[in-house]
Amino acid sequence: MKKAKFSQKNLLISAGLPPAARRTPFWKRVLELLSAPTRKKRGVNVSRLSKYAKEGSLVIVPDKVLGAGSKATSKLTVAAVSFSQSARNAIEAAGGKAISIIDAAKKSPAGKDAIIIK
Repeated sequence: MKKAKFSQKNLLISAGLPPAARRTPFWKRVLELLSAPTRKKRGVNVSRLSKYAKEGSLVIVPDKVLGAGSKATSKLTVAAVSFSQSARNAIEAAGGKAISIIDAAKKSPAGKDAIIIK
C-alpha cells in the first residue's frame, strides 16, 4: 500500500481538522482526495457548483475553485483549498460564503448535508 503524499498546504489542512472529523468516512474521503496527484486534480468552475449543489448547502472542493463559466446563481457555502479572486467574488455576489476546508470541518464534523464536488 502506498503512503499518501501531501503537499505543504494539504498537510496543514489535514493537521487542522478536528479529531472528531478525522474519524468520519466523509472527511476521510476528503483527505484521500487531497492526497491525489496534482495532475489528476482539476480546478472546479463556479458554474459546476451551481449546477450540482442545492441552495444553501455546504460544498467541499478538494482543489481550487475557478471563476470561469457562468456566474454563481445559488447561495452556497463553498469550502476549498483555494479560490481564484473572480470565483470568490462570484460566490459572495450570489450571497454565499467562501471558507477554508478546516472551517467547514469545524462547522460540520460529521459531514452531514455536505457534498464533495471534484
